[in-house]
Amino acid sequence: MCKGIPDMFFLEHMGLPVEVDLCWKEMKKYPLSLDLNKVLQVAESLENIVCRCFGPEGGHVLFIKSTGDLLITRDGRKILESLLLDHPVARIVVHSACNHASVTGDGVKSFVLLLCGVLRELQAAINKKDLILSGGTTRNQNQGHVLKRLSNLMMTFQTEILENIIVKQLSPHFETVFLKETNTLSSRTIQSVLDTYFSGRIGYNNRAFISRLVADYFHRCLPHNKSIADVVHTVITCFSELHTEVLGEPIENSKIISGIVLHRQFAVYCPSGGKIRAVIITEQFHQYLSASDVTFAVCSDAQLHLSQIFLRQRTEKLMKHLQNMEVRLILSTVKQPEIVLFYAKQNGISVVDCLPAEEIELVRIITGASSLSTAYGDIVSRQHLDTFLITCCQPVLLGSRKYVQLTFSRSLTLLPHSLVICGPVKGLTEQLVSAIHSAFKMLQQLFQPVVTNCVGLDTAKNQGCCKTRKRESVQEQNVTCSKYQKDSVCECNSHGISLNHSPESIKCGGHIGSRIINGDIVLQMNSPIDNTGSVLPGGGTFEMLLNFYLQSFAKQCQDAELALVCSVVGNALLNIPQNIYKAKKRNTCFLFKYAQFISALKNNEAIETSQLGLESASCKYQLVASVLHCISKLVAIDYIVGVKCIPPNTTNDESTDDV
Repeated sequence: MCKGIPDMFFLEHMGLPVEVDLCWKEMKKYPLSLDLNKVLQVAESLENIVCRCFGPEGGHVLFIKSTGDLLITRDGRKILESLLLDHPVARIVVHSACNHASVTGDGVKSFVLLLCGVLRELQAAINKKDLILSGGTTRNQNQGHVLKRLSNLMMTFQTEILENIIVKQLSPHFETVFLKETNTLSSRTIQSVLDTYFSGRIGYNNRAFISRLVADYFHRCLPHNKSIADVVHTVITCFSELHTEVLGEPIENSKIISGIVLHRQFAVYCPSGGKIRAVIITEQFHQYLSASDVTFAVCSDAQLHLSQIFLRQRTEKLMKHLQNMEVRLILSTVKQPEIVLFYAKQNGISVVDCLPAEEIELVRIITGASSLSTAYGDIVSRQHLDTFLITCCQPVLLGSRKYVQLTFSRSLTLLPHSLVICGPVKGLTEQLVSAIHSAFKMLQQLFQPVVTNCVGLDTAKNQGCCKTRKRESVQEQNVTCSKYQKDSVCECNSHGISLNHSPESIKCGGHIGSRIINGDIVLQMNSPIDNTGSVLPGGGTFEMLLNFYLQSFAKQCQDAELALVCSVVGNALLNIPQNIYKAKKRNTCFLFKYAQFISALKNNEAIETSQLGLESASCKYQLVASVLHCISKLVAIDYIVGVKCIPPNTTNDESTDDV
């Protein structure tokens, strides 16, 4: 711990523990087998780092780089990407965790914790002497065969069993971000979701302000005639153009500006009131005699002078024609010559040149306008130019720099606004930008159905991945579990969860039929319901609920293999809430809270959830699916082989590295 800096610890070398690095250095000498214990050792090294900054009460990580630069962060992705990882297993884990964060916007630390939990449960399962899997013996089973079998079962479990349990059992516990009366977004619910999200990314002093800022920005960008998913996707895609960083100011000075901010200054500014028309130009208005691909034959100085006068008059007529067409603003991707700026000022036309292609593309997305050709005949002959309306065009001072602010009509399909993100130093400002950008990725996932195919997974392959052995006959069987006495239904409010039960029989989380083909179970289930915008209380509620239903399923399911996988995943899920309560400063025992939760779930009692916030159910499901996908790759590795190769952009004479 660092004196004077609470809840912070140092990572000077930014790498894995020494024993793991030495282990990998030995591996690079010759091919070595990779067993589950070695995979778990590497994963737990990452877990030891992220668990200390996990949860709302977690601390910060202070990185000291070799250059002397400091980095203080709570961002799980930033922490893992800053580590100097030489072990291939560690790189696989970090790559998978970052891929998950690219979809959901967060969850890197939870990914590592859940991964370690599943690996520990797998290790405990294969060490049992009475472990029985299809096609194996009880005492002399090959560990590689057992792991591959369990890996295949987990993938089938994810696509067939897990989805069904979430739809049939967990969905009654979900709230929605939409108001039932008007089917519109609930501002209070969105605010609570963002509060929970930023509690794991931003320090306590600023998280409430940033959460309110993002919630306000989200609601301002939503028009009445555009789908939420499309708006959020546009914000994510064009976020670099929709925000402006201002250094040297307190975070509390961050604000929202209507319209968009072009990160250039006016080349020519002519104030005008009311709505104005604008055009997009990608070429220079004025042509030169010395331009490329132009052949010019001159016989005398007089002819040269007349040619220059002709080109100047042509430019003047073009600008006059734009004025007659009521164009008052030119947005150009290239720098316009001084003569163009001169005639533009004479005709009362403002010019913003040297604009990045990304900002021009954003204007096109908002307005639907296209670029205007600068050919003289094309412009003069047109009676209607491809222009667009702007309600306001003015310079704006942000920090010490001047920019251009454009506001648009509210009738457009997107109501663009710009975020001005302030920070005292560059590093902190960049972290705020990254956290806000990721928050919109989380919102995008929030408005996806909870049960969807995991990104990067081939469902057809997953359904057939367990078919490893052949049998002469094809048997059919119903994987039927004993009836549950009660099926829980949840009514959530701002003060607690009321758990009501109604009798209903369940067969593997609903009516699931299965067929045993070539000795492997291929399960069939109903199509998942469309429950977009589903949320549930945080603080490990999802994990404890899913643990309860998976354990109940495992106890009553007649198939031993599926029961084993359900037990493994169910027990591993508790690693997340256990670390949440472990990080709390007040005396809070996880076992007591868990027992209290399960007791209330069984006895139809209310559970206090007003202090837990809300989390996206879709992001939670995606977390479990991503971890199962990563484990299926890790446990399938038998050997690590060191191979010498020439790195890119090097010659044969240069040294080679091991990969």
